[in-house]
Formats: sequence, C-alpha cells, structure tokens
Amino acid sequence: MKSVKSKLFISFTSTIFVILLFLSIISIYFFNLNKETRTLELLDATYTQMEDILEDDESLKIKDLDKYIDLRNQFLIIFKEDSIAFTNQSRFKTQEILEQIKYEDEHEDDSKKYEDRKEQLDKKYEDYYDEGFIEIDDYVLTINSFEKDGEYYEAYLGIDEKYLEQSLDDIYGTIIVLNIVIFFLLTFLGYLLINKTINPLKLILNELEHLQSSDDLSKRLKENKTKDEFEELIISFNKMLENVENSVENIKQFSSDASHELKTPLTIIQGEIELIKNKEASKEELKAVINKVDKEQKKLQEIIKNFLLLSRLEKEVQSNKRASLDKVLFEAVELNLDFIEKKNLELILEIEEDLNVNFDEKYLSIVVNNLLTNAVKYTQEGHIKILAKKQNKNILLEINDSGIGISKEDQNKIYERFYRVDKARTSMKDGIGLGLAIVKKICERFESSIKVKSEINKGSTFSIKFKA
Repeated sequence: MKSVKSKLFISFTSTIFVILLFLSIISIYFFNLNKETRTLELLDATYTQMEDILEDDESLKIKDLDKYIDLRNQFLIIFKEDSIAFTNQSRFKTQEILEQIKYEDEHEDDSKKYEDRKEQLDKKYEDYYDEGFIEIDDYVLTINSFEKDGEYYEAYLGIDEKYLEQSLDDIYGTIIVLNIVIFFLLTFLGYLLINKTINPLKLILNELEHLQSSDDLSKRLKENKTKDEFEELIISFNKMLENVENSVENIKQFSSDASHELKTPLTIIQGEIELIKNKEASKEELKAVINKVDKEQKKLQEIIKNFLLLSRLEKEVQSNKRASLDKVLFEAVELNLDFIEKKNLELILEIEEDLNVNFDEKYLSIVVNNLLTNAVKYTQEGHIKILAKKQNKNILLEINDSGIGISKEDQNKIYERFYRVDKARTSMKDGIGLGLAIVKKICERFESSIKVKSEINKGSTFSIKFKA
C-alpha cells in the first residue's frame, strides 16, 4: 500500500513533468514557427546597415564592407557586372554558394543591359520566391542592387539554413537541459515541502499505534500548536476519544444499573413465590402476595418498555411532524389531576392557544407526562404551575413546582440513565430513574433544548424551548 507521502510526491512530480513538457513543446513550436520571420528580419537589418554605411561614407571601398558590418553566420557576395567585387566567404565556399543558387544561368546572354537584370532575375527565381525571399536548397537569400560611383552592383545576401537548424537545435537543447534542471530542483523542493507537511501526520499515526496497543481509554493525542488542519484533526480525535471513553463508562454504568433494576423485582417475585410454596397460606396472604408480585411485574414491564423506547430513539429517524402543545398539556393535566387533588396542590395554568411545535405528538406526550408526573411526585404542598407561550420564533414550556428541589451537584446528573437523587429510594420517590433520561433524549432528537433551575426545599422549574 502506497503512503500518502508517496502519492503526493508522485502526483507533484507528474504535474511538474507535464507542465514543463507542455512549456517545452510550446516554446519549440513557436521558435520553429518564427524561424523564417527571424531570418528575414536578420537579412533586412544587415542590408539596411550596408546601405546606410555606403551612403554615409562615399570613400568606403566595397572590399572593406566586412569591417563595418556584422556578417557572422551570413554570406554576402557582391557582383560588379559579372565579376565578384566582394565576398565574406572563402573561394571554395563562394563557389559552392554560387553553384547552389545557379548563378551561372543568369549570364547566358551578355548583350542584355544592366537595366534589364531585375526583370531577368525575377523571371529566373520566380519559382523560388516565398514571401519576399528566395529559398534554394540549403540557402535563404535576398537579391538587391545599388549604385556606387556610377557603377552598378548586385548584392546576394543570404544565410545557410543549416546554421538556422543548428541554432534551433542549440536552443532546443538549452530548453530541454534547463527544464531538466528545473524539474529536479522543483522535485527536490517538493520532496522537502511534502515531507515537512506530512511529518505531523506520521507523528499522529505513531501515537495512534501506541493508543491502539494500550487499554487505557483516558490517554489522548499530544496537541501540536501548528494552527492548521492537523491541529484540528488532533482536537477532533481527542474529542472522539473522550466521547468513546464516556460511552464505555455509560455502557458499564448502564449494564450495572440495568442488571440491578431488573434483578430487584425478579428477586422479590421469586422470594414471594418460594415463600407461598413452602406453607399453607390463607386467602388474605395469597392476595397480598399476588398484589406484591403484580406490582413488581408491572415495574419490570415499565423498565423493559423504557429500554425499548430508548433503543428506538437511538435508531429512529424522525420526519418533520407537528403537534399541538396546548392540547397535549391539557391531556397530561387531566391524567394527573387526581394526584394533584389528593395532595391539595394549587394548579396554575398559563397556556396560550394554538401552540403548534415541530414534534411527534406521541413523544411530546411522553415528555410532558414525565415532567408533570415528577413535579407532582416530589411536591407535598404548594403549587404546580404550567406556563406555555410563544417566545420570538420559538415556543416556551415551563413546569414549575414547590417541591423538594435538586442540589446543584445533582442537576448535571439527573439526565443520566438510572440516576436518582434519592439514594434511599423512599416510597415517595419510587421509580427506575429513566424518566428524565428519556425526556432529554427525546428533546435532543427533535432539536429542542431542556434546562432546569432548582433549589433545595424551594422547588424546581423545567423549561423546554421548542421550534414553532
């Protein structure tokens, strides 16, 4: 398996190679495209320089032109009548050039006057003209005429295409060598940059290997103050580890509490059955045992029902539903009215109408009933107050009581499964400790926030903010 570093390096070098290859091809293409243009420009510039020198210095001799004109890589052959007045090439090279351009054919008819030479030359080279210059075999040339001291001269100025090809080959070679040097330089710099960038990831992987081999869930990755995505990755991973640790602890606690909660009623039921089996019981004793067993089996049913409800909440995806909060509140009040009246509690209702919330009515009933039942259960005297009203774009529900209250240290734990403030489990406070855990979970699933304010012996207020 290739490492990220190798993949990045291969991708980087491939990209650099393709870019440099493309630039090389484009450069060579344009150099080749402009070859003829540059050749003409060079020939025109040289001839213009020669004309200027001849005009400025009338005493200048034709044979001394090469002292004033840069004729490197060019040939200049000047004829006076049919004899050579100037050449910057050797005798042999001059003869070779003249043979190539078929100069001898021009002088087949010596009776023609020099005024007719232009017409003769145009006719002779008409098959070789190409955009203002003559191209014959390996040579590109121009033919011009001028007068000096009353004498008529013809100037053959040209350049060897082999030189042009050699120049272009040199340029191509330079481009290729330069691009190779740039490629290796960029590859080296890219390797250093990738290595520096990937190094924090390697450190993270090494630490993860150590964490993987350790059974200690409290260990965390070392935070690096790099102020980049790697730092964010470490922070996110540490948060995930923290969540995993908390989940494992919750599972342990859940398993312990669940086994205890299930074991207690089962033990009572089994004890009662064994007791009644081992003696002859009266009708009243049988009735008492049956009532006790019925009570415990109902408690078992309640535990199992709540377990199933929590399990569904973990997996069930809720669609957008709407429920009438005021309707659900009045139904919950009706269910708990007998208990409120038995305790002689004052019931205060401040419920607005048409309070529609984004909630499933079934789950909304569970939330409201759990909160109201708890308020009644833990309040011996005073009042129960229910407030429901629109608040900006939300709807607020408050259930307030004048009961025993919850200490500050317990307020952060009341939503944990099986947690109960009353460790002694008095008869007044019987239950299985899942009610508020279910309420909290349901509220989270429907994106509603729940808060509690409470003081010991003064009462509690649970408030929920729903989306309207």
